[in-house]
Amino acid sequence: MLCVEFATGKVRWEDRAIGTAALCFADGRLYLHGENGQVALVEPSADGYREKGQFTPPDQPERKDQMEKPWAFPVVANGRLYLRDQRPHLVL
Repeated sequence: MLCVEFATGKVRWEDRAIGTAALCFADGRLYLHGENGQVALVEPSADGYREKGQFTPPDQPERKDQMEKPWAFPVVANGRLYLRDQRPHLVL
């Protein structure tokens, strides 16, 4: 993740976090779904990376090769986090 000052282009901070990830902003938080299957909840801040929690969804699919990754964006609706990998997951 990278935080950049919009007006100047100055990099405020960067952090590898969970690596390459799709993200969603909802309820004042960032929800990250990493290519490695990890999920993280992050509080947006110009001061630094503030991870609030991280987990790996159960029943991760077997990957035939390195190109099989969870590319779908996480979705937050009605207070629930929805994730999709090779099969859908519902996280309460």
